[in-house]
Amino acid sequence: MPEGSPQTEHDLVVVGSGPGGTAAALAAARRGLRVAIVERGAVGGVCLNVGCIPTKALVSVAHLWRRIENAGRMGIQIQSPPVLDWPEVMARNSRIVSTLRTGLTDLLKREGVDLIEGTAHFENAHTLVVDQPNGSLRLLPKRLVLAVGAKPISGPWTLDEKRVLSYRGMLERRKRPDSLLIVGGGVIGCEFASIFAAFGTRVTILEQQDQILPSEDPEIVRWLIRRLETSGVEILTSTAIQRLEPLAEGVEAQLSNDTSVRAEAVLVAIGYQPNLEALNLAAAGIQTDRGIVVDQALRTHAAHIAAIGDCLNGRGLAHWASAEGHLAVQNLLDGSAQPLAAHLVPRCVYTDPEIASIGRPTLPAEGIRVTRLSFGAIGKSVCDDETDGVVKLAVETATDSIVGASIIGNGASALIHPLVLAMHHGLTAKQLARTITAHPSLPEAVTETAAHVYGASLCASGRTAGRPSRASAP
Repeated sequence: MPEGSPQTEHDLVVVGSGPGGTAAALAAARRGLRVAIVERGAVGGVCLNVGCIPTKALVSVAHLWRRIENAGRMGIQIQSPPVLDWPEVMARNSRIVSTLRTGLTDLLKREGVDLIEGTAHFENAHTLVVDQPNGSLRLLPKRLVLAVGAKPISGPWTLDEKRVLSYRGMLERRKRPDSLLIVGGGVIGCEFASIFAAFGTRVTILEQQDQILPSEDPEIVRWLIRRLETSGVEILTSTAIQRLEPLAEGVEAQLSNDTSVRAEAVLVAIGYQPNLEALNLAAAGIQTDRGIVVDQALRTHAAHIAAIGDCLNGRGLAHWASAEGHLAVQNLLDGSAQPLAAHLVPRCVYTDPEIASIGRPTLPAEGIRVTRLSFGAIGKSVCDDETDGVVKLAVETATDSIVGASIIGNGASALIHPLVLAMHHGLTAKQLARTITAHPSLPEAVTETAAHVYGASLCASGRTAGRPSRASAP
């Protein structure tokens, strides 16, 4: 870098302005530190601009579209067929992202965080160089947090973002595809399948493993499969692509089961890899292994540098990254933060219906009893005509502790949070069952499932295997 390049000193510099980077910057600024964020793209990172937010905006439109199509079941007759205005759907997405990005930028500025545009790399462990269009800036921070996120894995194919797309390309398409092949039946693949099937796109999911959403409870996944197939989605498990060939309009995939699928577009949703190439981590003595290597305090081999979020191995959750942002700052300052309890971090899949889970799998095991309650038993779900789904709890027999929960149904991403609180604060299933929830309301599904452990549900009869004696019921 040329001599005389501008230099700045900060107490903390954060590289990346996604949920984790933003949380770290605000946590430090509110402690009175001088903080800067370096961002090479749009403020808010992948989650706000090309990930969580625009995807969930589409989820909301898809859910409303399904409700309109089924309005006749609730006594509302639509006299003229509704029309899907795809350009306006995407324009709405852009407005939502722009509004939230402006709000986030204003918040960071009000809290005194310096926003620096450019691409960062290490000159050494204590010097960060930011390349900008008109030159370079040298930063000399006392501490750093790396929150650089990740990018989609393309596999053996080239992502042209026209016919062969990542989730980024799908969110930038201005035309809804008539047919869509999705490679990968994980969270991203299933969410896009649910969205586009609702809009009338012919969707095929290919998954190499024997179940879509392989880490989820098979019973929960079966509920989703039934809804997806009802929506016209073809699901091919234990199947891989042997060859992908371009056509005049679209692509043709030759499959491992000796069949082929033609589609207007292909979404490759097989995972992501950390954005590490530009950082020159070796110059700072930072080690990597499928991501940046950190200790339990989220510190790298350079003790004044922490890393959080998707640039580590195996995260993929925005709220997890945000929590890590707070912990990283605390540990860089005084080392007092405890590691995150991974089993207490909720996981959500924004399909229709939604899936949410926490803790251990909700499967029977020695010393564990599992109880379930259908949404069809809940009055509010019946009133809303949203009866597809179930709440499942895994309870430790010896202690009555809730050790896991899985929900599929309308509002699952909200309903998981009473269970997050219960597990975080060590509430027993009996204490949760005794919690008074309004009637009729969706949260009744959670408390009634807990009551069902003891055969005390007001919505369902029967006993959960391994339940305690009636004398101990709430």
